[in-house]
Amino acid sequence: MKITRLGTTLLTLFLILCAVRFSLPYAAAWYINKTLSEPGNYDGRVGDVDLMLWRGAYSLEHVLLYKANGQVDRPLFKADYVEFTLSWSQLMEGAAVGRVIVNSPEINFVDGKTREESQSGKGENWLSIADRLFPLRIDSLLINDGKISFYNPDTTPVIDIALHDIHVEITNLVNSDNLSDSRVATGTATGQTAGKGTITVNAKLNPATHAPTFDVDVQADNVALVNFKNVLDTYAPFDLEAGTMTLAAEIASNNGQVKGYIKPIFHDVEVFSWKGDIERDGDGFIGGSIEALSAFITELFENQSKDQIATRIPIEGDLSSPDMQTWQAFTAMLKNAFIEAFSGEVEESIELEQLAAEG
Repeated sequence: MKITRLGTTLLTLFLILCAVRFSLPYAAAWYINKTLSEPGNYDGRVGDVDLMLWRGAYSLEHVLLYKANGQVDRPLFKADYVEFTLSWSQLMEGAAVGRVIVNSPEINFVDGKTREESQSGKGENWLSIADRLFPLRIDSLLINDGKISFYNPDTTPVIDIALHDIHVEITNLVNSDNLSDSRVATGTATGQTAGKGTITVNAKLNPATHAPTFDVDVQADNVALVNFKNVLDTYAPFDLEAGTMTLAAEIASNNGQVKGYIKPIFHDVEVFSWKGDIERDGDGFIGGSIEALSAFITELFENQSKDQIATRIPIEGDLSSPDMQTWQAFTAMLKNAFIEAFSGEVEESIELEQLAAEG
């Protein structure tokens, strides 16, 4: 009799545990969908939730965040797969931290005619939502096959540009001496523009400082300017018929004091063409004259041996309002045109350690 009662108790307990385990993903999906729908201007949902209790992880499939008013036909954010994983090795060191992996995420910024038809995600408390979805501190972040796009459906033709094939890896975000021999978080990011353009970012960040402390290097190569033709047609008084861009930049900030430079280099630039602007685009006398003048200025400041226009814009001062030093940028343009053509590589002349020593 006792054996039968014990067996019944164990079976009942087993069935209860099975029921709880079976219902947990549905309960988690309900909570996550409720949390994602809380931002005032945006709603969200997930397609499926999978719990992997044996390794302290859970994953979300088909994550969506979209404008709640229904006037924007592209989601603000979507991802095929997001995984949150507890780090057991660091838990043994006394730190409850984890790792986040995001596969095929997409962010869409939209510039519509009105605020209701536009989206940027500004003004929402996304950090609070992220904390509720993953209450542990995030130590590392991995993004695979990402995409960021800018879309204006009200232009003719429409503006639809994107940075795709984005890969991001950030480590040591917890910023703990117990978990790492460095208090600096590091990150790398790569992406591709339409055609064969590539962009690479390397960054270091100290999250423990009161004011921003970071060191960022940016390298962009072979970015086709025709990618931005529709953007310039809409937002600038001239367009670009041909050319590519190389860009190198280094910016470091020590407790909010920033120093660095941006070095854009434009190769084989063609601003005005009679066939492109007058015959095909139908630009009138004023529009054609402005573009012809732009072409003349472009030719004037071009380094003829390298077919490039370039400048180096120094940046220095307080991070909230840095001085762009426009006169130095103008003299640098003259130097590139008439003395020595600039190289498109990162100079490695700005380092966070050097800035800290000077401060």
